[in-house]
Amino acid sequence: MSLRPLDQRTQGGAAASARVAGAPPRRRGVLGGLVVFAIGLAFLLQALSFPAASAFLFIALGGAFVAAYVLGYRQYVYLVPGAVLVGLGIGLLLPTVFALGQFAAPIFFGALAAALVCVTLLAPDRRWPLIPAVPLAVIAIAGVFGRVDLVPVAAQPFILPLVLMLVGAYLLVEPSSR
Repeated sequence: MSLRPLDQRTQGGAAASARVAGAPPRRRGVLGGLVVFAIGLAFLLQALSFPAASAFLFIALGGAFVAAYVLGYRQYVYLVPGAVLVGLGIGLLLPTVFALGQFAAPIFFGALAAALVCVTLLAPDRRWPLIPAVPLAVIAIAGVFGRVDLVPVAAQPFILPLVLMLVGAYLLVEPSSR
């Protein structure tokens, strides 16, 4: 195995074409630094007694993945967790900041559905995020207008850990497209 940077090992691809065109190479390896920065930011907000600091952790981590997507080679594997984590953070932040009480669950599910729709809008050739987005949107709409909890109250505490575990599993199994 070669210890040279990936850009020097590959013969083709986006990095080689960027060098040939004279454009500066895109940054690689930004995800690690951004994740550490995001965690530090969340702990700083918590130390400053900022309300909903845990929600900002999700937003900051999602922002790190989105930045890695934008600054890197636009790998789809960064876009999905970025959007999902930002959606989770917004879904947790809005009900806390605006004291929305009974609308907390619908906003959470709606933000997560909106995040998945954004993934499809940014990568229109990949439509699978619409599959989980539709039931999440239905749950959100039923919670707002029908005042019905389609997800039993006893199951709601398990939603966030399961979503995070699914995002982690996705990161493990999604093939890289370098």
